[in-house]
Amino acid sequence: MILHPKESGGLQTALCALAFTFALFFAPAGVSAQSRPDPAVLKSVIEAKARLQNAVDTWDAGLMAEARDLFLGCLLRDKGGSPYLLYYVALADYTLATFYLAEENPAESDPKITEGESYLQKALAAAPGFGEAMALYGYFLGIEIANHPDRAMTLGMESFGYFDRAESAEGSNPRVFLLRGIYQLYVPQAFGGGPDSSLAYLDKAIALFEKENITDPLLPSWGRDEALTNAALAHKQKGNTAKAIELLKSALALNPRSGRARGELAAIEK
Repeated sequence: MILHPKESGGLQTALCALAFTFALFFAPAGVSAQSRPDPAVLKSVIEAKARLQNAVDTWDAGLMAEARDLFLGCLLRDKGGSPYLLYYVALADYTLATFYLAEENPAESDPKITEGESYLQKALAAAPGFGEAMALYGYFLGIEIANHPDRAMTLGMESFGYFDRAESAEGSNPRVFLLRGIYQLYVPQAFGGGPDSSLAYLDKAIALFEKENITDPLLPSWGRDEALTNAALAHKQKGNTAKAIELLKSALALNPRSGRARGELAAIEK
């Protein structure tokens, strides 16, 4: 999920300068390269991304909270108001909200959903064209329904709107399609969801991940193995066991530490 290169000394300085040049010309639409954190903060971002990756791989809420605290510390130290740092705090909230939803613990998941939405609102105020933040916000609106089904009609339509705008803003960003694909997997088929709808987005995400080459550690780089894992779950729902196994093995080849892919594969093969 997370890129965390380990460089030191003059090479690290050179790489930071190169990454800054890359960001000037290739920052996603709506995100200003001028809001880039200084090198000390960026070093902490790399550490926080690695911590969050480990938390997701081991499915450990304590480590997720630690990663969130690290991202929050980066945000507080940053003087440029980087939308990416706001996004990363929300991303950690997304992992925590998902963890506690799976535990059927609304007392813990609800605050994380609210906080994640708040940080994404700030990120989008700073960078209105930040498509990946739009997609994550759309996902938050969707999972809010799990705790508040009375809001389903309003939140459902609003979430679809954010996903559509995200795709328009960043149509080559695999995480935009990954988030929509995960979302569609849990939307009832009567409302346009289900495995076939999910795979239309997940297959697109997988194809885009094949082309993606993130070299700037500030930019989001998570999700490639998760796209394969969720596609496997969609195929499992359809009864395509052989395809599900193939995808899970591909996910583990990319990320051998993925506890979810390993657990899903073990459940199918036993």
